[in-house]
Amino acid sequence: MTASFSSSLLSRVPIRGRLLGLFLGVLGFSAAVLAQPRSPGEGRVRKGWLENMIVHHGFNLDELRAATGLSDAELASERARFPPVIELPARAPGESLKVLPYPGGRHPRLGFLDGAINPQRETKLSIFTPWNLRDYVVVDLPEAIWSNLGLTYLAHTHIDTIWDRQKVQLPPGEWSLRGDGSFTSERWLPNGVSFGVRATPATDHVAFRWWMRNGTTNPLTQIRAQVCVLLGRATGFSAQTGTNKVLESPFAAARDETGRRWVITAWDALDRVWQNPPVPCLHADPKLADCPPGAVQEARGWLWFYEGDDIRRELQRLRRQFLAPASVAAPPPRRPIPDRLVVLTLDDSSASHHAVVRPLLKRLGFGATFFITEGFSFRTNKRDYLTWEQIADLHRDGFEIGNHTRDHLGIIEPTVPRLAEQLEAIRSRCLEYGIPAPVSFAWPGNAFHPAALPILKAAGIRFARRGGEPEVPYSQGGGQAYESGADHPLLIPTAGDARPTWSLADLQRAVTQARDGRIAVLQFHGAPDGEHPWVNTPPERFTEYMEWLHREHYQVIALRDLARHVDPDDSPADPLEAINHRLRRRP
Repeated sequence: MTASFSSSLLSRVPIRGRLLGLFLGVLGFSAAVLAQPRSPGEGRVRKGWLENMIVHHGFNLDELRAATGLSDAELASERARFPPVIELPARAPGESLKVLPYPGGRHPRLGFLDGAINPQRETKLSIFTPWNLRDYVVVDLPEAIWSNLGLTYLAHTHIDTIWDRQKVQLPPGEWSLRGDGSFTSERWLPNGVSFGVRATPATDHVAFRWWMRNGTTNPLTQIRAQVCVLLGRATGFSAQTGTNKVLESPFAAARDETGRRWVITAWDALDRVWQNPPVPCLHADPKLADCPPGAVQEARGWLWFYEGDDIRRELQRLRRQFLAPASVAAPPPRRPIPDRLVVLTLDDSSASHHAVVRPLLKRLGFGATFFITEGFSFRTNKRDYLTWEQIADLHRDGFEIGNHTRDHLGIIEPTVPRLAEQLEAIRSRCLEYGIPAPVSFAWPGNAFHPAALPILKAAGIRFARRGGEPEVPYSQGGGQAYESGADHPLLIPTAGDARPTWSLADLQRAVTQARDGRIAVLQFHGAPDGEHPWVNTPPERFTEYMEWLHREHYQVIALRDLARHVDPDDSPADPLEAINHRLRRRP
C-alpha cells in the first residue's frame, strides 16, 4: 500500500488494533497472528500439502506447525518422508512456470505486518522464478475488493469489511487444480455476489482472469481490486525500497539487486499502479465495468519474469503482445447459474417417455435428456420400450437424446475396455435416425470408473451424470447438487433419484439444493416403468412433481444445456476430488 492509502486505512482501525500492531512490532511478528492452522488432510491431499510446504517452500518446524496444527511428533514423522532436496531439478525446455498454492504458516510479507494480520492462504499463489526454483513471489489475488457497497472483501485482517460490520464470518476456501494445469478459486458472498480467479501458467508468464458475478437485484458499481505481488521471498528482490521499481501504466515492475532480473505485472482494465516498499510489493490493480443484476464482468492480468538490460523495450514488447487490440477480446462469459436451475434426466428408453412424459414436458415448456439404451428387452418388448421412431420424435420436439450404452453396460474396471464400442453403437443408431451424435452420457446402473473418462471425452461426450453414490447410499434415493468447478463434468452427481416410494417432499429435498451456484440434477426412469418396478414413478406422481416445479418457477433444462453456464472442458486435475471432499465431511 502507498503511504497515503495505508495511512487512511490505518486511521479507521480501532485503537486496540493499532496497539496490537505496535506490540507486534516490538516483540517481532510471530506465527500466532497468522491465519489459523488447517489440517493437511489425509492420503494424497496430505502428501501434496506437506510436499508443497517442505520440498518447495522449505518450511521449518515452526512454520509447519503454524500451517498445519500438527504436533512436533507428527511433523517429525512427516518430515522424514520428505528428506531435504539439495537441488531441485531445473525446468525442462518448454515447461510452464511452477505455480503452487501458498500454504500459510509463513507470513508472505517482510514488513508492514500489522497491515495484514491473519492473512488468508486461499487468495495467494506462489509463482516460482525461472532462475531458482526455491525462490518465489506471492500473488495475492484479490487482496481486497471495493465496490459501491464498501470494502466487499479483504484477504486479511486490517479494517472492517461490510461482513465484519454485520458480524458475518466467511468460510475458508482453497484453490482447485484444473486438468489444464491452471488453478481456480471461487467465493460466494452472503448477498449473492460471487467472484473467482483463474491462474494459468505458461512457459514465460502466468495469465490471470478475475471475474465478479452480481447475484443481487441492484447494480454493482465502482468495482476495483487490490492485487498484491509480494517480492520478499525471491532472492535479490527483498530490498524495502522504492528505487528499484518502475511504474508505467499498466505495468508495475521491480528489479533485483543485480539490475538484470525483473518481475513485471499488468492488468487490463487497470485502476492504478503503485508500490509499498516496506512490504515490499508491486500493485497493478484492476477495475471492472459496472455490473447489472445477473451479469458477469472480468479483467485480465499477467505476471512475467524478465532477464535483460532494456526494461523499456521489454515493456513495449509486452504491450504489443498482450495488450494489442486483437488480443484483448475475451470469449463472452457464460451465463450466471441462477437459483432454481434443475436438469431433468430420464433413463432406459422407457415407452412412457413418449406416451406420458413427452406431452407433459411440452405443455410445461421443460427441457430434458432421455438416455437411450438398447439393453434389457428393448429389441423385442415394445410395450415397455421406445421404438427408434419415437426416440426421433423426442429429438424433433427439442429434447436431448443422450447415450446410455447399447447394452446398459455397468462401467467397472473389467468393462472399461468395452465402453468405446458400446458408445459407438448408440451413436450410430442416432445418426441413422437423424439424431445428432450424443454429447451427454449417463453411467448405467450409476457405476463409474475414472479410467473411462478419456474414452467418454474421445467419443465427444461433454457432460456425464452419475448417481448420488458414494456420498449418499443408493437405497436413500437422494444425492447432492452439482457444483460447477468442483465436480468433474463427466461425474455430475444426481441430487434426487426417483423411487416408487417417493413423495413430493423427496423431490423438494432434492431441488431446494439448487441455489448459490449449485444445480440439482434429477434422475427418473419410466413413468411408469414396467420392467423395473424398483425405479418406477407412477404417472400421476410424475405429473405432480413437474407441475410443482412449474408452479414454483424452477427452470428445467437438458444436461447438454449446462454448456450455457458451465465450461465442459474445465475439469479438476483429480476427477474424484469433490467426491472425496464430501466423504471427508460426512459425519
